[in-house]
Amino acid sequence: MGRLWRVLLACVVAALAFVLIGLPLYVYPAHDEPRAVDAVYVLGSPTDMRMDLAEEMVADGLTDTVVVSISQDPVELQFVPKAVETCATPQDYTLICGTPDPFSTRGEARWLRDLVDEHGWESVGVITVAPHVSRTRVIMKRCWDGDIAYLESDEPLWFELWVDQYLYQTGAFVKVALERGC
Repeated sequence: MGRLWRVLLACVVAALAFVLIGLPLYVYPAHDEPRAVDAVYVLGSPTDMRMDLAEEMVADGLTDTVVVSISQDPVELQFVPKAVETCATPQDYTLICGTPDPFSTRGEARWLRDLVDEHGWESVGVITVAPHVSRTRVIMKRCWDGDIAYLESDEPLWFELWVDQYLYQTGAFVKVALERGC
């Protein structure tokens, strides 16, 4: 077998290993089913499916408080119309909308910690997309060791977005490994 074939085979094996290792982290992460919590926290970007899940939890009597992490970037806001409308309209449940500083998972975890301290919550449901659940779990636990249900929004992702998420989340996990604390 020539050198070129060995290099090609090594690349294929490495790519396959990358995909297989990512399956339990990004495609099939450990997550919880909706359950009773003091508040449900919709991580940014607050897509319609994430907002729908939060509102279903309110309708099912699982919570009476919804927290929405929403960007102030006009470009991003055009992609989350339901969240924008919900945050601009009085609701029949407690609604807290804000932009964590920084607008990142780490900023969201810090904001959660502050909200827990302010409101005395003992349990929170955190809603995000499947590829983000595992990293969210690591970061949130660094900021608050309380009872968190990690909820997947079941958003459909097309092939290109899965590739993007594999690469992005892997790089972000490296960053998380290098950072300590909340």
